[in-house]
Amino acid sequence: VRPLVRTVLASMADSETFGWQVAAEVQRRRLGEARRKACVCDGQKWNWTIFALHLLPLGFIGILDFIHLAVHLYAAASAAAGKGAQAWPLYEQWLRWAWSGEVGSLLKGLKHQAALRGEPPAGVKEDDPRKVVADAVGYVRNNRDKMNYPEYRRQGLPISSAAVESVIKQLNRRVKGREKFWLRGGVEAVLQARAAHLSQDG
Repeated sequence: VRPLVRTVLASMADSETFGWQVAAEVQRRRLGEARRKACVCDGQKWNWTIFALHLLPLGFIGILDFIHLAVHLYAAASAAAGKGAQAWPLYEQWLRWAWSGEVGSLLKGLKHQAALRGEPPAGVKEDDPRKVVADAVGYVRNNRDKMNYPEYRRQGLPISSAAVESVIKQLNRRVKGREKFWLRGGVEAVLQARAAHLSQDG
């Protein structure tokens, strides 16, 4: 995929308001008229709420970011088999299934490891192996309709949000830090100026 132009949106607005900002930019750029179009996100629910309301009706394809998925799978493999080399065979198998679009096999493998460990009890720590594996099961189950990676590759669609992640780091570098304190209106103004600076459309 060769980028043509980058437009950056940034705001302290809530996700519903931000969704309408995204929709306005899509309309301004007439992206809905593109023959192939995709929205690549991590598994956060609000991302897919915006997608379902504003982009799905225009024919955009929702794609789960493959790198985020790989991170979840490695964490689950480490929780199931132990960190380092012990986890690698399990992680590699799961990653191959994901890359091949064999989501059913992947989910079955994750559920098997979750069953071996049992349900995580209420209030368990985030790094408890039972919770890590159970969270991975939920992550794949909730996003399985956005994991047809062989088809996305065939269409030449992106499967990683790395380009967006790098822009987020550039935004954060300007507004986040121990020595930085903002009033809400002030940080919003800085975000708008920074987004304009990082955009490539003048």
